[in-house]
Amino acid sequence: MKYIITDLEEPDNGCEGFMPGEEPMVTLTLKDENGNVSKVRVKDTDAYRLGWDTGSEITDEELNIYESVC
Repeated sequence: MKYIITDLEEPDNGCEGFMPGEEPMVTLTLKDENGNVSKVRVKDTDAYRLGWDTGSEITDEELNIYESVC
């Protein structure tokens, strides 16, 4: 199945920043071909490396290693 990224939420850690060893994550809001909406959390570095941003199209195969949020 194909999905369109409709939103990309980055954490706002403020002045606290990230804990040592903590991997920054982003939450992608996805809309599938049937109009269903879901969310998945991915490493920020992965999203950047893969060029995922609002409007990007991605597939099940690309998402299968990530944890669904809802």
